[in-house]
Amino acid sequence: MYRASLKKISNAIPKFKIAAVAAPVLLVATAIYTLAPSNSSVATGPAKTFANITIKNFGQMDDHFYRGAQPNDNEYKELADLGVKVIIDLRDDPMPFAKSAAETAKMRYVNIPMSDKDYPKNETIDEFLKIANEEGSWPFYVHCAGGRHRTGLMGAMYRFNHDGWDYNKAYQEMKNYDFYTRWGHGEIKKYVDDYWQNFQTKNTGPHSASVSVKATS
Repeated sequence: MYRASLKKISNAIPKFKIAAVAAPVLLVATAIYTLAPSNSSVATGPAKTFANITIKNFGQMDDHFYRGAQPNDNEYKELADLGVKVIIDLRDDPMPFAKSAAETAKMRYVNIPMSDKDYPKNETIDEFLKIANEEGSWPFYVHCAGGRHRTGLMGAMYRFNHDGWDYNKAYQEMKNYDFYTRWGHGEIKKYVDDYWQNFQTKNTGPHSASVSVKATS
């Protein structure tokens, strides 16, 4: 009886050893898989790794697309040093120095004016996507006043058309860049939702600017 019991114990030891070794390895592997991003070029919130950039709410969405708040007069050079070729200013009240500061820093300046409280025109979306899809414009920097609402809307348009994201993922990214609907900004969220619904209905492909959204009354 004692020999039988000892045999059972001795047979069990290797299994315990294997389990003891395998468990930490499994935990490490699981942790690596969990922490690894699905696409290393995608950032879904403001970046904290650009030591030479002082622009508020600054972030990089991919290799082509930087975004953030209104740069001050001196911060355009920071963008030029980063390699930015085109400034896309979404403000309907652009700063007086914006165009000259961008051009002094050897960057192309494009103003696509839009409201931060109303539906944009379809032509506005088309113009933005056209520039965003031009290789000669890469990389570009998109901004409004705070980099939240108009920039967030255009970021969602880019995600739908360029990256194939769905509404929930795109809207979460908007919130990561401090988007909010209070103080009259709810129409921006409604537009993004309406655009996504039309985008799905028309089954448009990547890099398409053919989705039309009518303003609500």
